[in-house]
Amino acid sequence: MWPQLREALERYLAEHPPSRLLFPSYRTGEEAMLTDFRKRLDAVAVRAGWKPGEIRSKMFRHTYCAARLQTVDQGAPVSTYTVAREMGHGGEAMVRRVYGHLGQVRHRAEAVEYRVEQHAAKLGARLEALSRCGFGTTIGTTA
Repeated sequence: MWPQLREALERYLAEHPPSRLLFPSYRTGEEAMLTDFRKRLDAVAVRAGWKPGEIRSKMFRHTYCAARLQTVDQGAPVSTYTVAREMGHGGEAMVRRVYGHLGQVRHRAEAVEYRVEQHAAKLGARLEALSRCGFGTTIGTTA
C-alpha cells in the first residue's frame, strides 16, 4: 500500500467507528447504492471551487499513470510496459504517446506520491475550501 494512502486510511479509521463497511453511507451509516458517481464528484468539485463537470474520474487514471511513471522498480525507472499492464492497456503505445514527455523527471520514488503541497500556490483557495468542508488537505501530502 502506498504510504500516503496508508496515512489517510489510518486517520480515517481513527475517526470513524468500526463497521463492516470501510466507507458506509454518510447519511445512514449503512450500505447504500452509489447511483451517480458524476453527481457525487461534481458535489466535491463544487465545494473545492471548480465548476460542475470540470473534474472527471478519467483525471484520476491520468494522474495515477503520470505519477506511476515517476516511480522506480528495483532501483530503476518503472517500465512503460509495467504501467501499461497496470492500466489495462494491451500494449505500451498509448502510455508512450500520452505520457512520453515524462521520461525526464525531477523526482523518482519507490511509491506513487501525490504531492499536494507542490500545487498549493495554484490551488490554495480550493484546497482550503476542501479543508473547511471536512475533506482535509492532508490526503496525498508528504508531511
